[in-house]
Amino acid sequence: MATDNGRFWMTEERSFAVLRALSMLGGLVALFLVPIRPEHQAHVAPLTWAFVAYKALLFLAIWAWPARLRLILIGTTGLDLVFVSLFVWHTGGGESHFYLLFYLLVALAASHFGPRTGLATAGGGGLLYVLASVVGAPATDWNHLSARVATFFLLGGSLGYLSQRERLARAEAERLNEELAENQARLVQSERLAAIGQMSAKISHEVRNPLGSISLNAELLEDELQSLSGERRAEAANLVAAIRSQVDVLSAVTEEYLRFARLPKPKLEAVAVAPVIEDLADFVREELRARKVELVVKVPAGQPRLRLDPGQIRQVLLNLIRNAVEAMPDGGTITLRVKAISNFEFRMSDSAIRSPQSAIVIEVADTGTGIPPENLDRIFEPFFTNKEGGTGLGLAIARQIVVDHGGSLTCESTPGVGTMFRLTLPIPDGGRIP
Repeated sequence: MATDNGRFWMTEERSFAVLRALSMLGGLVALFLVPIRPEHQAHVAPLTWAFVAYKALLFLAIWAWPARLRLILIGTTGLDLVFVSLFVWHTGGGESHFYLLFYLLVALAASHFGPRTGLATAGGGGLLYVLASVVGAPATDWNHLSARVATFFLLGGSLGYLSQRERLARAEAERLNEELAENQARLVQSERLAAIGQMSAKISHEVRNPLGSISLNAELLEDELQSLSGERRAEAANLVAAIRSQVDVLSAVTEEYLRFARLPKPKLEAVAVAPVIEDLADFVREELRARKVELVVKVPAGQPRLRLDPGQIRQVLLNLIRNAVEAMPDGGTITLRVKAISNFEFRMSDSAIRSPQSAIVIEVADTGTGIPPENLDRIFEPFFTNKEGGTGLGLAIARQIVVDHGGSLTCESTPGVGTMFRLTLPIPDGGRIP
C-alpha cells in the first residue's frame, strides 16, 4: 500500500502540488526570520495557521478527486495569490517583505503550466499586490510597486517560455526514442524475414524434388496395383491414395513457403477500389452463405483511384475474409467497409515516416471469437499460427504485400466480440480526396 501511495504522488502534477506547498511554506518560514512589527504580529499568526489548514485541505482534495487535479491546481493558485496578498496587506502593504512570495508563485505556475498561465498568474498577482499595497499603506511608493509588478510579468513570460521549450524538447525526445525503438524492431523483423525467406526457399527447393518423385512413384504403384485381386487392390489403393494426399499437403506447404520467399513485386496500375471489392464480394458470397456467414459491403461512391496491383490486393482481402470465416464456426457477419481519411502517416520500407497524406482504408470486420491479447502482436510473424495444419504465413504475406504497396495493415480485436483488420493505402496525386 505504501508503494501505491508513493506512485500516486509521483505524477508530474501531483509532484508540482507538493513542490508548490513546500515552497510556499518554506518561503513563509524564511520570511518570518525577518523581524515583524508588533502591530502586525496579531494578524500574521492566524493567517499562517489558516494557510497551513488550507494546504492540508488541498492535499485532501487531490486525494479525493484525482481526475480534477489540473483544475484544482489552477484554482488553488488563485487562492495562494489571495493568501499572499492578505499577508502583504496585514504587514505593511508596499513595505511588506511578503511580496517576495508572489515571485515564487509566478515562477512555479509559469514553469509548470507554461507562458500563458505564468502571465495570467503575474497579472492576478500584480493586481492583488497593488490593492493590498494601497489598502495596507496608502502612502505607497508607486515607482517601486510598478517595478515589482513588471518583474512579475518578466518572470512569468520568460520562465513560461523556457518551460514550454523544455516540454516540447522532451516530447520530441520521447517521440524520437519511440521511433528509434520501432525502427530497431522493424530492422530486426526485416532481418528475420530475410533469413526466413532464404531458408524457406532452400528447404522448399530441396523438398519439392523428392515430393515430385514420391508422387510419380505413387501413381506408377497405383497402376501396378490394378493386377491385384479386388479386396487387396481396394486396400492397397486406399494406402496409395493416403500417400498421395499427404504429398499434396506437403506440396501445398512448400509452394506457400516459396511464395513467401519469392513474393513478386506488385505491378502497380491506376485502379478504382470499388470494382475490386465488389468482384471479390461476388466471388465469395456463395461460399460464405454456405458457412452461414453474411457479407455486408459498404463502399461509398466517388472513391479516388489508387495505384495498386489488383491481384495482390484481392489475395490479401481473400485471406482476411477466410480467416474471418474460420473465426466464426457457427456463422456471423463480415463487414467490408471502405472510407477515405486525411493526414495518415505512412512508414516507408526503411521505417522512416513520410509526410502525412490522404489514404483509403479498407476494413474487414467480423463477429467471431476474437484474438487473445497475448497473440495480437504476433499474428503477422511468419510461422505463428493457432490453426491446426496452418503454416502461419498467410498474414505475413498479406502484410508484406501491403507494405510493398506503400501502405499498412493493422489489426484490432476484442475476444468474444470480433476482429477488424484495417488495410490503409495511400492516395496518389498529392493525396487529394475528391
